[in-house]
Amino acid sequence: MNEEIIDMMYIYNTFKFDWMGDEIKNPSDLTRHHIIKKQYDGKDDISNYALLTTSSHHLIHYLEVNYNSEYNVINNLFLELNQSKKEPTDEYFSQMRSILKMVKKDIKNNKRGRNKKR
Repeated sequence: MNEEIIDMMYIYNTFKFDWMGDEIKNPSDLTRHHIIKKQYDGKDDISNYALLTTSSHHLIHYLEVNYNSEYNVINNLFLELNQSKKEPTDEYFSQMRSILKMVKKDIKNNKRGRNKKR
């Protein structure tokens, strides 16, 4: 496992849930998400990382393409958390759950709509 991930696990007390609220079943499943992309001069160090499971990492990049405004809100939450150098609070996870609940509901409804058209 990457040293930066281990450091961040301790800094942010990220042992049970990643930054999107996904349960961490195996710490080796944690990845580093660049909050500000390298192509936009985002740093390649812990000051610009969010800790995500592989599953959450796939989801955040899906949101980037398909739900860009929600992606930006989530990345702003990541940025605030990263800058705080504290573990995610109940309020943080509440905001995250609210955004993800809305997006997942929309994804589910859109899939239903596509199935009906066939």
